[in-house]
Amino acid sequence: MPTIAKIIWSLGFVIGTITHSLDLFHLGWLPYDFMPLPWNIYWTSLTFLDPLAVLLIWARERWGVWLGLAIMASNVLVNGYTYLIGYDEFLFGLTLQTLFAAFVFFASWEHFRAAKKETT
Repeated sequence: MPTIAKIIWSLGFVIGTITHSLDLFHLGWLPYDFMPLPWNIYWTSLTFLDPLAVLLIWARERWGVWLGLAIMASNVLVNGYTYLIGYDEFLFGLTLQTLFAAFVFFASWEHFRAAKKETT
């Protein structure tokens, strides 16, 4: 993956890390009590998974790509569902996440396409 793509990737996941870390700092452990416990656990886990995606994209690129894909696919689905059930305050964040997810999906596709070329 090109360095510029890794930098954009890292910035996106660092923003997620900061967002969830601030929620934990200001609201305490499992701060999303307005939603069912599985959502709360999922969003809290992103505090640790997002920086892991940053670390892995630089240290173990293939693992970082898979983790980033899993995080962004699940995050857009969870937050999209949350928006659909009436939490309108998720719209701005969901829009930004969807744009970042599109970048992650495209960068991952390019990563796997390049890896396939190298093996053939």
